[in-house]
Amino acid sequence: MIGFYIFPGGESPNQDNIINKSQIQFVPWNELSHVITLDGNPEGYNIMPATYEPKQLGPFILSVSTECDFTLENYES
Repeated sequence: MIGFYIFPGGESPNQDNIINKSQIQFVPWNELSHVITLDGNPEGYNIMPATYEPKQLGPFILSVSTECDFTLENYES
């Protein structure tokens, strides 16, 4: 099951600062999409793809579209 979390950039991700908290869902499919309006945080945003069960690894594709210019950066832990 896959899902994702969005956090404000410049902050450590935690339960209190999940931006899409009311829209989080994990689905057993290979595709998930949401329309989310963000407030233009100058620090940007972090998108965290996730699985429902811990330690489940696998490939994923992240596609983002906006009405303004943006840059995607890859951060590996």
